[in-house]
Amino acid sequence: MNRQPIYNERRFYRYPMFRVAAILDDAEDTRTALDALERAGVDIAKVNLLTGHEGARVLDRTGRKHGWGARLLRLLQRGAYEGDALEAHERALEEGRNVIFVPVSGDEESRIVEILRAAGGHYVLHFHPWHVALP
Repeated sequence: MNRQPIYNERRFYRYPMFRVAAILDDAEDTRTALDALERAGVDIAKVNLLTGHEGARVLDRTGRKHGWGARLLRLLQRGAYEGDALEAHERALEEGRNVIFVPVSGDEESRIVEILRAAGGHYVLHFHPWHVALP
């Protein structure tokens, strides 16, 4: 059964805790990553994928499209590393690349990071409860 990731889900993307994120340059890299993740036992239906200009709009780096609470959160994030990540993700999406968010638990991080990098993923980040790691 080939399940699909969640593409450009229309919701406010807060802090993606317990997820590894990466930028994938094109559809081929993205398909390679998704196939490898699925072979590794990752539930692809829980993977979020933002693509292109629509993905940048959904990401809403400033929070303007999601009200005052979202604006406040983005203001706070701007002063932390998440602000850099949001900016890099928005830029990648506007340039036609993709951003993938893969849920991780326990000791899965290194395996997921390896899969994403092997597929051409870069700017790989692991979002923990109180910090962002550059694995």
